[in-house]
Amino acid sequence: MRLIRVENLSFKYSEKHETLKNVSLDIPKGTWVSILGHNGSGKSTLAKLLIGLLEADEGSIYIGEDETLLTSETLQDIRKKIGIVFQNPDNQFVGVTVKHDIAFGMENQRIPRQEMIEKVNYYADLVGMKDYLHKGPHELSGGQKQRVAIAGALAMNLDIMIFDEATSMLDPDGTKEIVDLIKKLNEEMGKTIITITHDLEFANLSDRLIVMRKGEIILDGTPEEIFDEEELLKSSSLELPYSIKVQKDLQKANFNGKEELVEALWKYGLKK
Repeated sequence: MRLIRVENLSFKYSEKHETLKNVSLDIPKGTWVSILGHNGSGKSTLAKLLIGLLEADEGSIYIGEDETLLTSETLQDIRKKIGIVFQNPDNQFVGVTVKHDIAFGMENQRIPRQEMIEKVNYYADLVGMKDYLHKGPHELSGGQKQRVAIAGALAMNLDIMIFDEATSMLDPDGTKEIVDLIKKLNEEMGKTIITITHDLEFANLSDRLIVMRKGEIILDGTPEEIFDEEELLKSSSLELPYSIKVQKDLQKANFNGKEELVEALWKYGLKK
């Protein structure tokens, strides 16, 4: 069952620059899809269109099991199904404390106070932030702020979560925290995940990759299928993950022993 259907979507910020050109795609329930592309590829614009922050010039977006058409009239209902965590954690922290930030969306939905308190505690615990409920944003790391944003989205019982370059401003520890949490949301909680990224190492964890260039989808498939298109990826300024490069070099060398592994790794280190 699909939760997102996009048909012939086009968008431009100005008459001279078309950011998306006739994009169509389906995203099934419970999958983790990474949308890849370099700066200007249209991937973040697509994410903003999916949650109604931008309005398409042409085409249609359907969200949810009931395939609700995204319009200005249905936007509030759509946002009960899909949410987004942005690149900069400082730009999305809206509460005075962690507790208030997680509760913010539920307050807009007019959820009863006692239910709200229970959900704040539950989801703060789920993302590892229960001990920080009374902390302000200045007392948190980037990874912790991202976890708070995720808790707020989860508390609204969203089926689909978009992460728009949500790890690009984090240190390695913060990135690992968010990656582990995304895997948990997808594998244990059955959330449909869309990650917007230019990092193929990160994207390799997902079920499916969609590669965009100049506003169009140029590749769509499993990580294995996409990584076989190395030259096309390079032409889109996307580099294969280190581990995949090593694997491909070993395959080209017809590796069959320890000495050949050491030699192949040494040669690859020189290339790198």
